[in-house]
Amino acid sequence: MSVKHTQQIACLKCKKKSDFEFYGSINTMLDPTLKQRVKNFDIFKFICPHCGSEQFVNYSFLYHQMEDKYMVFVSVEGDAWNQMMSILSARQKDLPDYTMRIVRSYNDFREKLMILDAGLDDRVVEIIKSSVWHNVEETYADKGIDEILFAMNDDGEHGFLFRSKDKMIASMEFDMDLYKVVKNAAESRLDFYSRGIFVIDRAWADRVVGEMG
Repeated sequence: MSVKHTQQIACLKCKKKSDFEFYGSINTMLDPTLKQRVKNFDIFKFICPHCGSEQFVNYSFLYHQMEDKYMVFVSVEGDAWNQMMSILSARQKDLPDYTMRIVRSYNDFREKLMILDAGLDDRVVEIIKSSVWHNVEETYADKGIDEILFAMNDDGEHGFLFRSKDKMIASMEFDMDLYKVVKNAAESRLDFYSRGIFVIDRAWADRVVGEMG
């Protein structure tokens, strides 16, 4: 089941305190209504009842999409990182067919959910992003791009978003043919390179690409 608690937080605008529900864990099979609230991020928005201003509340939590055997821990607090690594390592022994991930930001979390919804392997997507990153740094260093995220629109079209200081500055189409080529070429070794690894990100992809050649 989902676990939550209520805590008072201060509005950034009027400074008055009000109750806000924090979720320590979210289970979308046992609490189906939370699934959409997570996807549109409403669950993380605080609307002040005093002045009506809206703010985003960052906190760490465990997301469990049981129906898809998918679990991801969003760690926005450094002190929770090592603890969750140990917890997921223990759970992996009992749930060997699960996909388990740890991400460092809400943007990374949203990206993982979009990749899951698209029916894609996030490991392959990260390997492709590794190549995109190198091209961006060689060709568009002056653009200040600090984030590349996989995205999917309402029509089911896939792409990469290029962001700088939390603002989108460009996008590119996701090459599904390239995805299939990379997946076929790397599939036999992906499990080896990701066994016991919960952080599948650019650093992981760069390392894998370097080792695979």
